[in-house]
Parts: sequence; C-alpha cells; structure tokens
Amino acid sequence: MSENNPKLLSIFGQAASIFAVALPRAIETHPNIIALSADTSTPAGLDKFKAAHPENFYNLGIAEQNMIGVAAGLSSEGYLPVCTAQACFLSMRDFEQIRQYCGYMQKRMILVGLFSGFSLSFLGKTHFALEDIALMRTIPGMTILSPCDALEAKKAFETALEMDGPVYIRLFGGTGVPVVYENDFDFNVGKASELRAGSDVQIIATGSMVSSALKVADLLKEKSISASVIDMYTLKPLDKNVISSDAKLIVTIEEHNIVGGLGSAIAEELSTRTQHPALLRFGVKDFNFKIGDYNYLLEENGLMPEQIANKILQSI
Repeated sequence: MSENNPKLLSIFGQAASIFAVALPRAIETHPNIIALSADTSTPAGLDKFKAAHPENFYNLGIAEQNMIGVAAGLSSEGYLPVCTAQACFLSMRDFEQIRQYCGYMQKRMILVGLFSGFSLSFLGKTHFALEDIALMRTIPGMTILSPCDALEAKKAFETALEMDGPVYIRLFGGTGVPVVYENDFDFNVGKASELRAGSDVQIIATGSMVSSALKVADLLKEKSISASVIDMYTLKPLDKNVISSDAKLIVTIEEHNIVGGLGSAIAEELSTRTQHPALLRFGVKDFNFKIGDYNYLLEENGLMPEQIANKILQSI
C-alpha cells in the first residue's frame, strides 16, 4: 500500500503521519536529523522512531525553552533538529528563544506544533493554541505551514526537510482526521490550492477549517450561491495571487484568534489594493468563553459550517 494513501494516513492522524511514517524514511536520506521532544513522543507518534534510532532522539522533558536552545546548538553543528511539543507551549513559552535563534540567527530547524486550536479541549485555555500563527508571523524568515489533513501534513514535513531556514508546521487533532485530499498532489511553499471553483464567494481556509469550508460551500450551493474554496496551507509566505479581485465577498476561516492569523494576513494584502471585495473573517472570538468539548467550542465561536454559511448569506 502506498505510503501516501490518504485514508490510511487519516487513521494515523497528522502527527503520526509525520513522525511514524515520514520521519523513519527521511532519516535514510537525512542522517543528520535529530528529533527532540518536550515529553510528547507518544502522542506525536515518535515511539517507533526513537526505538529504531535512539542516537537520533532526545527527550528534553517538560522544558520547551531548553529544547529550542539545544536545537540551536545542534543546528550550529550541522544537524537538522526537528522539535515537537504542544503548539501552545512551542509558540508561546518558547517565543523568545525562537525569536533569537530562528529569527535573528536564522538557525535551521523544523518546529512541529501538536494539537493547535481547540484540539485539547478539556485541558483548558492554558492548552489552547489560538495565538501561534500571530506570533510566528512576526519571526523574520519563518515559514509557516498549516496542513488541512494527514497527507498534507506529511508532504509539508517532507518539503520542510529540503528548506534552508526555520519552519513552523501547525498540526491539529489526534487520530482519524478528515480526508481533504483523496489523491496525491504537489505541495509548494508559498502557494495555495483551489479545491473548488466558484464565482460569487471565495472562501479561504487553513488547517482544520478547510474541511469545514467545503461543507460551507455545499450549504451555499443549496441557496444558489457559487463558492470557491482555497486551502491556504502556507501562511507565510502568503500566496497573494490567489486572493480574488472579482468575487462578491472574500471569507476567511481559521481555528485561531480572529486577531493576527489568516484573516489578518488577507486583510493586510487587501489594504494594499485600490479596489477589492469585502472581507468577512471567521475565527476564535476575542473574548473569554467557557470550556467544553471540541464542537461546543467551535459553536461558541461561530465556527460550525451552518453558522458560517448563514452569516455569509446575511452578508451577501
């Protein structure tokens, strides 16, 4: 069975598709890889790799800041460190270290953030990664990849291996993530994919919200509204050319704070244009909300497909 089988990778989930499928193959051609974990090897799917390649794996414990420092040292010595931790801690707790080593010193390392957005629902707000895109966008030279399914996560990692600068890969969920790409495809940094063509509304989504965007387009079609769906899997550098100038409305959808993420990046680009469509942004609301299960959190923030479709219809 092909290692790029979408349904099989979906069962594994995004993290295991990288660490249990792609990484063991990558070590054959990139023997300088060192995998670093902040005590997250099991949820990341790293157990098989660390058993097979103990000399290429270090568990730094619950000390994410130290992990980035160790990674910078390894990078200076010619190794390719692949660091993984929960996205909330990798981005926020480590921000100063990433700013210095990746931004100022341009150390080559791959940062893989696990369980972004509301993925760790009942662990509470300390474990939500709702600011990571905003933070990483400020790091000079940082590439940000936000895959929408397990196959795309694997391809994002394989692409990051060939890049010279620092890369942040934003993952969501655990196992059994939705399949968006049913066939193999080309993954190109700085580009986006049009998953569905449409003329009235352009929906630009990233990460976990891409599968939801397709459902939104189906709901709009029932109301005779034609919607295109764009998978913006590279958040930095942004594919500016894909952003429509002809649609009646541009919609952005992200499982991230409404401030500083995909919607903000699109708004920044539109502000440079003399004429452009109206922009409607969907994201995590900038207010304090109660904790609940994953779907409850999405609903509280207006991120369920039906809520999004109704708001789009009102706007049009």
